[in-house]
Amino acid sequence: MKTQVVILRQQSLTLAQIEEMWALYSGFYNYTEQYFRERIHRNTHFSLYLQQGRIIGFTGLRIDKVKLSGQDQLLFYFGQTVIARAFRGKSLIQTTALMLLFKYWKECLHCQVWFWYDALSYKAYLAAANCAHEIYPSHRCPMPEKVRQIRDFAGITWYGEAYCPASGTVKKAINYVNDAATNIFPEDLTNPDVAFFVHNNPGYSHGQGLLTFIPVTSQNLLVLVKRYWNRMFNHKTKKRQSKSANVQPAFGH
Repeated sequence: MKTQVVILRQQSLTLAQIEEMWALYSGFYNYTEQYFRERIHRNTHFSLYLQQGRIIGFTGLRIDKVKLSGQDQLLFYFGQTVIARAFRGKSLIQTTALMLLFKYWKECLHCQVWFWYDALSYKAYLAAANCAHEIYPSHRCPMPEKVRQIRDFAGITWYGEAYCPASGTVKKAINYVNDAATNIFPEDLTNPDVAFFVHNNPGYSHGQGLLTFIPVTSQNLLVLVKRYWNRMFNHKTKKRQSKSANVQPAFGH
């Protein structure tokens, strides 16, 4: 049976759903239940991943529309993400991204659109690097000043003094990721995307995150459509492999 992806407003979550979400989330992150519940209210929406009505994963979403660099920018933030191991690698996060574009298609016509998140682990960074032609920061191309301004706006607005404009990283009080499999092995560094993440976010082992931005371009959109098609019709997609291939992606905090 296909995993169902449902996007709903944060205020629509029931107490039973939040308890179910916490039961899943607590196994992968060093969080108190109180802090987890407080963070829920920082998101405007949630994408729930359901298997026969049971929550097997979710992603916290925040949607902001701002004017930067003389143009309206629509920013879709992805955070507070967890997916049960048995259901990873099924393009659920990418399906969420495509559904957001359909849901807000009118706004997208008049804005430059971005997906962004705080990558706490190399696996979270690969979630974009493995399927997007254009992401920032990246070894593939230098970051334009316009993108840097958008990144700095998001970093300063949502992370304050914890954000470092020089590196685009965010310091954390502790390492929130509770998954030893996020360790990076020497053979993982043969992947240029993993090597780039380590070089640009050397504090990842202490919980530091790397702000990552994906513009909605025609090429990136085509990838999302292909991923959705493959998920719906059980076609397999090619993935860049690393030793810890099925590690939980650690998205921002």
